[in-house]
Amino acid sequence: MLGRSAVPSMRFDTERPQAAGSTLPVLDVPRLRGQFDRVEVNSDGLRAVPVYTAEGLSVRLVKR
Repeated sequence: MLGRSAVPSMRFDTERPQAAGSTLPVLDVPRLRGQFDRVEVNSDGLRAVPVYTAEGLSVRLVKR
């Protein structure tokens, strides 16, 4: 079970930045319970919006 105080951090290659609108898989598990407080990314121009399903977590990247 995930705790709200847990904060995953994603590091992107600064030479080849990710594009806004991309959705990236983070966790693929048989069953996901709980949510993270937030997801951090090393980008000044993008933020990560968590997308939860019963089987995992993805993040959608959007402009700040």
